[in-house]
Amino acid sequence: MKDTPIVATPVLRRRSTEPLSTDDGFKMPQQRSDLSSFSRPRPKSARGGRHPLVVALVALGIAALVGFFVTLAVFSAHAADKKQAGSVSFLEGEASVTRGSGGAALAVGAPVYHGDRLKTGAGARLEAKLMDGSILRLAPGSELKLEEAKFARGDVGTKKVKLSLTFGRVWASVTKLFGSDSSFEVATENAVAGVRGTRFAAEKNATGDTTVRVYSGQVLVSNAPIYAKAGHTKAKRVQVPGPSEVTQKQWTELVAGAMQQIRVTKAGEMSPVESFAMAGDDWAAWNAERDRAAGIVE
Repeated sequence: MKDTPIVATPVLRRRSTEPLSTDDGFKMPQQRSDLSSFSRPRPKSARGGRHPLVVALVALGIAALVGFFVTLAVFSAHAADKKQAGSVSFLEGEASVTRGSGGAALAVGAPVYHGDRLKTGAGARLEAKLMDGSILRLAPGSELKLEEAKFARGDVGTKKVKLSLTFGRVWASVTKLFGSDSSFEVATENAVAGVRGTRFAAEKNATGDTTVRVYSGQVLVSNAPIYAKAGHTKAKRVQVPGPSEVTQKQWTELVAGAMQQIRVTKAGEMSPVESFAMAGDDWAAWNAERDRAAGIVE
């Protein structure tokens, strides 16, 4: 009888989820595939995970956008109440306009309205063409306000333009007036220059003196009635504080012709009419060239 070999039969065991152990009770640590415990701590965020810096930048952008539309609305509201006086036809450098309580930079083609205050920066030159064809130009570092700019055509057409030069220089190439009630004036605190179709320049310097130079035509220059009360005219005697009275002798009017000038001091004293030469005046030469290019001749 042959011996039957004994074959070891493998025993199937259910795999335990418990860690293996050794005889002395030491448990082998489990290997973890989750690496979250080794990741860097994330900064605290606000509003659903947004970073505070992102939130601040978004808020700042919204505020700037709101401010822009508010300024635009203010400008539009003022413009809607007034008729356009003209538009910017040339700009070199930076210039701005103040309209109501808002301000904005100017560009070629921008409209200008009655009541606008135009200002040029250092080295800037601005040209504006009015609705009647008259042209205004501001020298660098100048400020001019359109106190009045009204135009009406027809059988009895009129135009009334009154400009207030705060400081700096303005050149005016004025088309002929139409209608007996028309006027075109440039005023400073101490002088008024009235024209009826001419080319002239007015300058107010740092000391407050005003100089009016005429390049063609004639200009009536008067020392502004700085002593008078509001509403009174030159034809009236006006009682002022103190025993003295102001008569029309204190209000002088002089007419300057082509290539003549009149100076008015800050105190209102007027110089006699005198001649001047344009040679060496780059500002005047530039304006004369612009006038020729625009077809404005003497």
